[in-house]
Amino acid sequence: TYLGRPEADGYRTQAMGVLGTALFENRRPEEALPVLETSLALIRRHWSHDESNMLIAQSNLAVCYGVLGRHDRALVMHRAIFARTVKLRGKNSDHALIDGLNLAETLRNLGRFAEAATLARKQLSLARSRQSNGAMVVEFEHESAQETILLLTRTLADSLCQNPEASRGDVREAVSLLQHSLEQARQTFGARHPRTVQTEEKLEAARHLELPNS
Repeated sequence: TYLGRPEADGYRTQAMGVLGTALFENRRPEEALPVLETSLALIRRHWSHDESNMLIAQSNLAVCYGVLGRHDRALVMHRAIFARTVKLRGKNSDHALIDGLNLAETLRNLGRFAEAATLARKQLSLARSRQSNGAMVVEFEHESAQETILLLTRTLADSLCQNPEASRGDVREAVSLLQHSLEQARQTFGARHPRTVQTEEKLEAARHLELPNS
């Protein structure tokens, strides 16, 4: 195991990161949190020159904070991660698109709907532009690229619908976005895929919001 290895041992740090990620992915975020925190601390202490792994560790920890409801803490981290990723890799990079998605989703969770919608719309435009010229599929598999677009679309739609100040136009736009996303999800993932089913549920909820004002 990694426990018998020196603190600065690379395999120890890597193993802790894998363990933390595995716990999180198996829906055990409370157990994952201290492991991810320790993993990031070790990277900062001994591997600070490896900025790529640093950003990955920070992102994993920030997402875990969000799942545990610590959205304020997650927001601070996601802002810093997104800014650094854009600086290092460019705003059109696959990593920047995902980090922007995480930031927009955190803003939405905090009720900052207008800011979340603005960022999600910007990231969605970049993702669609990359997909149209094939750049996104070069770095990602087609399904991964389409999933990023799907998640950005859903975050934008949620930010529009959940805003207490949403207009009828905002709700109509959300419905239109989700209708298109549902068609794409069925083509890419299939009708029974969890992403497709979740999009169907969000579309139904958005249509329900339309009814009182229709």
